[in-house]
Amino acid sequence: MRSTGIDSSAWGKYIPAELTVRLRPAELTTDWTSVYNDLDLKRPQSLMKDLEQEARSQGLENIAIKAQEGDRMANLAAGEKNVFGAIAHSRYMRSGQKEVTVEALPSQGVYIDFRIYPPEIHVDPKGVLPR
Repeated sequence: MRSTGIDSSAWGKYIPAELTVRLRPAELTTDWTSVYNDLDLKRPQSLMKDLEQEARSQGLENIAIKAQEGDRMANLAAGEKNVFGAIAHSRYMRSGQKEVTVEALPSQGVYIDFRIYPPEIHVDPKGVLPR
């Protein structure tokens, strides 16, 4: 007699079906090239490098200015009147008004590709084994 792989005590009993569900995650891709070109903006990586270089040079410039201000304060022989007021005034004039231009909407939009996939559902019906 051949073995079928089913336990003899399972004959005549209900065996529930096996349900397997496989979900595939959604995919989202965007292309901002038209927006960057329309607003004449730099790409994020190149903008980051430019801002980093600008911050570094600004920091070095600020250190040089502080050193010059300290030299002015320490030079009593020059006889400069109201050194602290003059330094405060020059700081104020250095950080004067800035011009800012804000463009709210580009004429081109962002290209968005969103893909969803249906779930893969597999049912293995077991049912009732005959007696």
